[in-house]
Amino acid sequence: MTNEGVVMSNMHRSKGAARVGRKARMVGSAAVVAAGATAASLALVGPSSAAVHAAKAPKVAAKNITIALVPGLTTDPFYITMHAGAAAEAKKLGVKLTWQGGTTFSPTSQLPVVNALLAEHPSALLIAPTDVVALKAPIEKFIKAGIPVITVDTTLTDTSILAARITSNNFQGGEQAAETIAKLAHYKGQVAVDNVNPGISTTDARQAGFIAQIKKYPKMSVAAIEYNNDSPTLAASQTKDMVLKFPKLVGIFGTNIYGAQGAGEAIAAAGKKGKVFVAAYDAEPATVKLLKQGVINVLVIQQPALEGADGVKYAYDILTGHKSAVPKATLVQNVVGTTANASNPSISKYYYLSSFSG
Repeated sequence: MTNEGVVMSNMHRSKGAARVGRKARMVGSAAVVAAGATAASLALVGPSSAAVHAAKAPKVAAKNITIALVPGLTTDPFYITMHAGAAAEAKKLGVKLTWQGGTTFSPTSQLPVVNALLAEHPSALLIAPTDVVALKAPIEKFIKAGIPVITVDTTLTDTSILAARITSNNFQGGEQAAETIAKLAHYKGQVAVDNVNPGISTTDARQAGFIAQIKKYPKMSVAAIEYNNDSPTLAASQTKDMVLKFPKLVGIFGTNIYGAQGAGEAIAAAGKKGKVFVAAYDAEPATVKLLKQGVINVLVIQQPALEGADGVKYAYDILTGHKSAVPKATLVQNVVGTTANASNPSISKYYYLSSFSG
């Protein structure tokens, strides 16, 4: 993290509110700290000198504000839940929210949407960039047009051009996955990572956190790092090979649903369930089902609705003359679930929505 201000969200929510705004941290598999609808500051430093040009815009009445939300893809429960949180906050503030994006997580799918949206000239842009570099140029066009840009979930390599950025604490999520696997494996043996592709800010950070935490255990090591290109079939094949190649393998970290799903199913098919533990990311319906079945053993849960809600609130504050209240960077903490507590309401209230019609 840079020396820019970082806010950690840690305010409690009710169970109902958590369905449309959620992020928290859980140490081990029990303690949960729920995040609030608008991030509470634990540490806040003023914005860097690279403040966004758009932040100088005059105050705007709420009824005249249109905030555009462009997710990584529109069909994923993570982003559907983000949409729900953003829509709830937009309704509360009396602003208009638009939602549009591609159906695959790739610059090829996202760039035409972003380029077309510029012509509509929204008041502010919330975006989950599908590449840390490829989306910089189109985002700069919004900024030059006087439109503040806030990244949610993923971000850019050059964050100085942004009005703000909001994301899960992905490095910490990787640490939590490693810590829980290590405990299950009695702190000895080999582990592996099944990631998506290099160059995605969130999953890169999860991998880095996982590796850093494993290095703290003298009797553990990282045997392999694989990339599955969002294919559970490929992840299953990679896992099958790793089980044969590394007889001391005790854990696999799938950095998103596809890697974890493929790894978990391959471990079960190999008869290694309970011997090789699988950690996953994101409480999507399919992942939750596998968690309850014990096909995966650890689930790091983000709170995408809270990211969406905070993004709308931050954009509103910037547009209505309260830019100083907006932190440059916000890290929202995670919840960790296990097979043992998967049905506990204190965990299940953070599971993602499969649909949203708002």
